[in-house]
Amino acid sequence: MKKVVINSNIEINKRTNMPMPVVTAEERQRLRSDPLLSQLVNMIMRNGEKMKAERFVQLALRDIRQTSNSDPYKLLSDAIDLASPMMETKSTRIGSKVVHIPRALNIRQRRRRAIVWLLAAVDKRKERSLFMRLSGELQAIVNGTSGILEKKLSLHKTVLANRSNIRMRETSF
Repeated sequence: MKKVVINSNIEINKRTNMPMPVVTAEERQRLRSDPLLSQLVNMIMRNGEKMKAERFVQLALRDIRQTSNSDPYKLLSDAIDLASPMMETKSTRIGSKVVHIPRALNIRQRRRRAIVWLLAAVDKRKERSLFMRLSGELQAIVNGTSGILEKKLSLHKTVLANRSNIRMRETSF
């Protein structure tokens, strides 16, 4: 990756023609202090490279601001809220039968499930860089065109179909 320096302050990545982000201390503090952003960064992070994951998230947020002219954090939180399932089913054996028992998820579990689905959808996208795929998928979720929303809907249908098994959990445990 070759860097071209225009000014002493701004570096341009020659391959993507995008300015290299200078993550200030304030931005880094916001990424680490906000629970949603820190959970997203930690899920993106591979091999302990947290700065790299923070840079991807920062670039995705900047790309969202450029393409949609809206608050990127609000779009991110709306997309995660739209993609988060409320409940899940847990398989349990009762006798010789396997029964799916619905259970509610707390906020952190809901966000984690949405981020896992988001990163799986990001891996399937065709854009070249991770931050462009991430920003594109977040915008697709908000626009209602993402496959994540169908996955959430099918999970909720499964939960509704198995809602009669909730009492079995109380008697079996």
